[in-house]
Amino acid sequence: MNFIQSLHQKRSAMLLALGLGLSLQAMPGLAVQPNQTGQEETYLYGQSRKPNQVQQGYVVFEQFGSTVVGASYYPRSEFRCFIGNLNSQSERVTGVMLASMRMEQAPINIDLSPLYPLEQLSQNDQRMLTACKQTAIKRQEQLPDQWQPIPAAWLQ
Repeated sequence: MNFIQSLHQKRSAMLLALGLGLSLQAMPGLAVQPNQTGQEETYLYGQSRKPNQVQQGYVVFEQFGSTVVGASYYPRSEFRCFIGNLNSQSERVTGVMLASMRMEQAPINIDLSPLYPLEQLSQNDQRMLTACKQTAIKRQEQLPDQWQPIPAAWLQ
C-alpha cells in the first residue's frame, strides 16, 4: 500500500468515525427524536458550533422513520454517503457507507452526542443530501434488507 492509499484510508476512517472519541463535551438532549410523522426531517451536526469551518467534521442526514441517508464530510474536501438507522436514545447512526466505486459497503457508526446541532443547511449540504439519496436509489438492490425499499419520498 502506498502513502496516498494509506492516507486515503485513514481519512475515510476519520470521516466514518466522526464524533467518536472527540474531546468535546457531550450535549444534553439532542434534537433528534424518533420520526413518527411520516415526513422526512433533515439534520446537520458538526464538531464546531459554526457551519463550514475548515478542518471540522460535519454530518448531514435526512431521516424518514428510523431510516437515514446522509453524508459525513469536512468542508472543502470530499464527502462520504451513508444509509442507516438512527437510534435516538443512544444518539447513534449505524449503517453502511455507500461507496460509489465499490460493490461492498463499509459499516458506519456515528456518535452524534459530542456534536453540535446546527440550524441551517447550506446549498452544499442540500447538494450532498441529494447526491446521497440518488446513490441510495441507484444501489437499492445491493442494500441490506433493513433499508429496502427506499422511502417513496426519496424517489421524488
